[in-house]
Amino acid sequence: MAPRKRPSPDDRADEDESEGYEVVDGESAQSNLRQDPKQRKRPRVSYRDSSDRGSEAPSEDDVVFQEQETQFHTQQRSNNQSSNTAADNGILESVSCTNFMCHSYLEVALGPLINFIIGHNGSGKSAVLTAITICLGGKATATNRGQSLKSFIKEGTEAAVLSVKIKNKGESSYQNDVYGDAIIVERHFTRSGTSSFKLKSSLGRLISTKKADLEEICDYFALQIDNPMNVLTQDMARQFLSNSTPQEKYKFFMKGTQLEHLDGDYLQIEGNLDIIDQGLATILADLGQYEEAARKAKATLAMSEKHESLRTKITNMSQQMAWSQVEEQEQKLAKADEELVKITDKITNARQKADECSESYDAADRGFREADGVVKDLQLSLAPHDERKEEAKEEHDKAKADAMTVQTEQRSIKDHMKQSNERIKRAENDIQEELRRLEEVNGGSNARLLAEIEEKRAVLAEARTRMDDHDGRLQNLEEEQRHALQNLERSKEPIPRQRKEVQECEERLNRLARDKGRQEGAYHANLPRLLRAIREDGGFRETPVGPLGYHVRLLKPSWSGILEKSFGATLNTFIVTSKPDQIKLSEVMNRCQCQCPIMIGNNGPVDTSGHEPDPKFDTSLRVLEIDNDLVRKQLIINQMIEQTMLHDDRKEAVNLMSDSRLPNVKQCFTPNKNGAGSRYSYGWGGNLMQNYIPAYKGTPRMKTDVEFQISDCRSELQRLRNELNDLERTQRERQTNVKNCEQAIVRHKRETRELRIEVQKLEGAVADIQDRLDNGAVEEGRLDALKQGLEDAKEELSTHQASFGDSVIAKDKATEVLKTLRDRMSAIDVETANIKAKIQKAEVKSVKVSERRDAALRDKNSAYAAIKQQEDAYEVAEGVRNDQAHTVECFVEEASKICDRVRVDRGETTHTLEAKLDKLSTDLKAWEKRQVVWYFGVAGSLRLRTYRLGGSRHELALEATRTSGTHEHVKPREDDVLTDRKMQLLKSTLVNRKERWKSFQRAITARARVQFMWMLSERNFRGRLLANHKEKKLDLQVEPDATKVSKGREAKTLSGGEKSFSTICLLLSLWDAMGAPVRCLDEFDVFMDSVNREVSMRKMIEAARYSIGKQFILITPGSMGSVHSANDVKIIKMKDPERGQTTITFPG
Repeated sequence: MAPRKRPSPDDRADEDESEGYEVVDGESAQSNLRQDPKQRKRPRVSYRDSSDRGSEAPSEDDVVFQEQETQFHTQQRSNNQSSNTAADNGILESVSCTNFMCHSYLEVALGPLINFIIGHNGSGKSAVLTAITICLGGKATATNRGQSLKSFIKEGTEAAVLSVKIKNKGESSYQNDVYGDAIIVERHFTRSGTSSFKLKSSLGRLISTKKADLEEICDYFALQIDNPMNVLTQDMARQFLSNSTPQEKYKFFMKGTQLEHLDGDYLQIEGNLDIIDQGLATILADLGQYEEAARKAKATLAMSEKHESLRTKITNMSQQMAWSQVEEQEQKLAKADEELVKITDKITNARQKADECSESYDAADRGFREADGVVKDLQLSLAPHDERKEEAKEEHDKAKADAMTVQTEQRSIKDHMKQSNERIKRAENDIQEELRRLEEVNGGSNARLLAEIEEKRAVLAEARTRMDDHDGRLQNLEEEQRHALQNLERSKEPIPRQRKEVQECEERLNRLARDKGRQEGAYHANLPRLLRAIREDGGFRETPVGPLGYHVRLLKPSWSGILEKSFGATLNTFIVTSKPDQIKLSEVMNRCQCQCPIMIGNNGPVDTSGHEPDPKFDTSLRVLEIDNDLVRKQLIINQMIEQTMLHDDRKEAVNLMSDSRLPNVKQCFTPNKNGAGSRYSYGWGGNLMQNYIPAYKGTPRMKTDVEFQISDCRSELQRLRNELNDLERTQRERQTNVKNCEQAIVRHKRETRELRIEVQKLEGAVADIQDRLDNGAVEEGRLDALKQGLEDAKEELSTHQASFGDSVIAKDKATEVLKTLRDRMSAIDVETANIKAKIQKAEVKSVKVSERRDAALRDKNSAYAAIKQQEDAYEVAEGVRNDQAHTVECFVEEASKICDRVRVDRGETTHTLEAKLDKLSTDLKAWEKRQVVWYFGVAGSLRLRTYRLGGSRHELALEATRTSGTHEHVKPREDDVLTDRKMQLLKSTLVNRKERWKSFQRAITARARVQFMWMLSERNFRGRLLANHKEKKLDLQVEPDATKVSKGREAKTLSGGEKSFSTICLLLSLWDAMGAPVRCLDEFDVFMDSVNREVSMRKMIEAARYSIGKQFILITPGSMGSVHSANDVKIIKMKDPERGQTTITFPG
């Protein structure tokens, strides 16, 4: 863009861009294009430069520009002291970086006018300037800090974010209603190479992500980020301040002031104008040739206006030939219509036969269902007999055990009776023996021994009683141990089965969690291969549908197990619509090693609206979502899903079906607690039958809510685990009971041994006393004791005899009960055998009915296949007929282009007409090939000469039309004249623009020179700015001693500080001639000593204050102690860099 004019304090609005400037060493711009005047036939306005001016011979205009600029500069310095104000828009308010270069996060708030960013080396000062350049759309290479964006990302991170906030206030703000008082520009980039922009409003709302919008904003605010003079990076600043040559300084000057860009645009415009001129000249040269060709073609056409009668005959013959072809095609169309009528009759007959087969199949299906219902009713009636037999067997086993107990007691009683008789005999013998002894013994000295022996005998009797009681408890303990062992064995039996159920449930849960709704796991492993083969095979009449489970979605997952078990292998089935497709699919299954059931169905509609139960009941059809009509139809036919009621409450379902026969309900499913279910259906006579539905253990094949299935499976697994824990706890308790019984028996045996020892000791004592009595002592009362013992033995015998009688009666009773139970079991066996015989007969009948139904189904499928075959034939014939109709339309359309419909002469055909037409055409062509004499005179009149026509009249007419059209197309029009006038206007405008460009160049050079001289004078330096636009050089001459008379010294002869100060003055002079609102400079004082640095910084601040509304961002590693704080100066100090160590350890 052109550099913007600095407004004067008095009048800033209406001055011309070239007024108020002084030009020094101005040069006219040179164009690389050269014009060849021979290429154009007409004169045109020249837009080339005819002369160049050197930098050493300033013109009078240059002197005027210099004087005006000096006056303007002096007036501006006097009027603008301390009056610098911040711009309302176009300046930067803040910069933030995330994971950028050495910063994890950095945010810098910038002042609106002068900003100094200071800090030690490595603190990330230059990162601020680099972030501004990259965030506002600059290239990575323009920063001289890296070759790509990923090189700026901090080590250890994968992405970086930059953000720049642009002020957007005032009347000249950019879309303030959209962005608000600030525009936030963000740039995100990653190590993978991705990069994106985000333009946000002041409130953070995303407005755009297009880089074109960012470029439009930068152009609007004149933010020249890629301009090397506007944003001087560290390397560019060093190069400009220390090592730049006059050519490089000139390049900086041209790029910074945007003059180079304008010069390139003007060169491109000149090239485009040359191309347009050459095109117009070519068109004018070819115009005469086109005009001559058109006149010749018209004359040739006039010669062919003869033999109209011959042409008329050819025309009539051509018209009849065209419409004779139409008539032939119409005859073929009539034959195609007749064929369609025949096929329609065949379809009608086939449909009648299909209806008859369908009725036969429905009757056979009803018979099969009735036969199957009889079998199920008989099987259901067999269950009570099995239960009765089981109950009778349990009673028989119990009665048998009671009888064995009675028999055992009877044997025991007999043993006790035998022992009692033996005691009686021993007592009687002892009494007789005592009587004999008493007769022999005199006296009563044995009274004491008799008393002692009686006491011992009493103690012995008590000990024996305890031992007998103790021995009697052993049988009870052994019985308890036996029962405990039996209970333990019974508790062990269900544990493996329960563990297996837990394992199966865990596997099912794992499959559900792993598959996450994928149905493939529920089917054959080769099913994907089979489906792919079906899709790739084009030999099917209609693509098979299946498996059925792929097309069924369960809307209520709680019924998944029952319906999966009820449907069984039906969900694995494929459906085809013809027998050939069934054979083809079977071959494909064999090839893929994936065998699945195949059904033959048809596409006929099934209306269930009048055959469904009350809407308040759920049915299998209502809880299923089926996406294929064939699948829906087969499930209705084979599974009765429209008349299968689903009820959550078993008791309520039984009551509903028991009270009265529900309309349109064939069966009802109810769930159980363990995942199984029950099936209730009506048997013969309306009796309600019940069947058990085992729990489904496989992976669900129907699509449903996976999360619900997983949750339900987890609940089932928890229930099974709780039951397993209960069983294992019961087993442990019974194991403990068995151990307690074993310990009780061990204690009993130990106590038995102790009692026997006690009894043996007492018996020994009694025997000793008895021996003493037997040896001579007279024992008083022994006879009475013997008699009492005899009475006790008799009484014990009487008791045992009574018990034996009771046991005989009990045994007879138990025998009678056993006989009764055996008769009852025999009767149940007879009834069961009768029912099984009936079941067998019913099953035989069901098989026969099933075979008839299958035969009827095959006939039905064959009938529908025949319908499909005829319909296919109809489609083919209809296609042929439509093609023929289209052919007729095309023939009619083509014939109509020749003429309206004409009558074809009787007996004429296409072949006869074609032969006649060929003969007439041959005659006409023979005449047209004759030579005639015509030629064009000098004045353009038609003269006679020898000339060959070379074509038919139609061809000659086309040629005349073509050449006339070409001539009219290239003939100059008013627009072409206007275009030439516009070309001359464009050229004169370009010349004017180039003159204005020269004025800009001279004015900017003069402004920079005056500013440069003034800045040098602040330090008592004297110098001048040398600009040679022809040689493209910009150099400076400086004399550090203003009192010394000389032309000045070149930059290379100055000291480092003097050279840096002079170059800073040059930079500030060029900045003053630029119009960008933001100016950045990095490490400008790197080669300066303290004195030059202090003066340069003071000059920068002063120059910045004179640049009203401009924002300066200056980066320096030095301190700012010499800079006085002010409202328009902001000093930003960066944190010291983080180092890995503070002391370098050198080897000793």
